[in-house]
Amino acid sequence: MRVKKHNFFVPHWPCPSSVKCVITYKFGGASKEPYKSNNLATHVGDKSEAVIANRESLKEKLALPGDPIWLNQIHGVEIIEVEDGYQISDGDGFYCRKKGFPCGILTADCLPILVCNTLGTEIAAIHAGWRGLSNRIIKNLLKMFHAPADQLLVYLGPAIGLDNFEVGSEVREYFIANSENCEHRKQIDNAFYPSKGQKLKADLYELARADFRIGGVKRMFGGEFCSFKEKDHFYSYRREKITGRNATLIWLE
Repeated sequence: MRVKKHNFFVPHWPCPSSVKCVITYKFGGASKEPYKSNNLATHVGDKSEAVIANRESLKEKLALPGDPIWLNQIHGVEIIEVEDGYQISDGDGFYCRKKGFPCGILTADCLPILVCNTLGTEIAAIHAGWRGLSNRIIKNLLKMFHAPADQLLVYLGPAIGLDNFEVGSEVREYFIANSENCEHRKQIDNAFYPSKGQKLKADLYELARADFRIGGVKRMFGGEFCSFKEKDHFYSYRREKITGRNATLIWLE
């Protein structure tokens, strides 16, 4: 059970003590409707002073080692390695081996994914909707790590759940076309279920797990959320269209 004492929660996964991470809730901020109230995104139409206040509040509450760094997320597969002097870039993921850089991903139905190695010296955060997943953003991410796949830990954050994510059959075909092998295709196929008419329901969590499994990752956690259904906790673009964004942050200490 998630406790509402704070407007964020700490993911429950066995990451090393050097790896810190949080995921924000939608309540407890300065934004007004339709972004009420803890919107962390500057690109959705919210007043900039409200977003700045929300970001500063989060930084203060967490005693972050520096200002969070962000991306211009474009539903692609580009992973940015964090270096000193980072400037905001187009991309959908961070990879980092440096201490003191809180890497932030913004979501409202898409899947935020955290990854670290068991030594606690490498971290990553990615934004994965169906486009990024189908174009193999996870495969790109795994190539960034120095640690082998069997020494990686994965946390799947709040995304739209299977029951509320309806897609066209072409989405399934796109995943199949970009699959690795027969076993991968079987796992992808098992992540889609019949819905109304020609529509299908898609399990983003299982699609992500399939990519990690085929890449050799065994230890995965989280994945029990539904941003669409949990309207008191998370923003959902599919539910509301004009809405804010939750933030998922990870950093090394």
